[in-house]
Amino acid sequence: MEDFTFHSIFQSLKEIKISFDFDIVVGIARGGIIPSSILSFIYEKELFLIWLNLYGEGMPPKRIQEKPKLMRPFKGDFSGKKILLVDDLSKTGETIEFAKRILKEKGASEIKSLVLVGKGDYSLAEFKGCVKFPWKF
Repeated sequence: MEDFTFHSIFQSLKEIKISFDFDIVVGIARGGIIPSSILSFIYEKELFLIWLNLYGEGMPPKRIQEKPKLMRPFKGDFSGKKILLVDDLSKTGETIEFAKRILKEKGASEIKSLVLVGKGDYSLAEFKGCVKFPWKF
């Protein structure tokens, strides 16, 4: 199991080179809340959350939905905005792609994803198996 600390995550997020000039950070709740919040402070950008669910909280995470599901209404006009979409883990990329479709429907002009582990436009680490983040007990 790969074990991350708050310090290692914070340092990696400070050091990652993001060449994308984004306007807004959107975190995929719940796993993406903390990394998206950190990035919104580092880059001084507004933060929004989109509540999606595909996997449960167990270790290793088990799929609990057939496809990603929007858990709360997601409101906002993102017309012409460039968005950095953030999650902690992207194993298959399904949740990221689902969120991108929603953001496009809300008018986003360009969307890039950043994940701590797995599949994204920016990723801190490859997915190699079970991952433990400090916010998941």
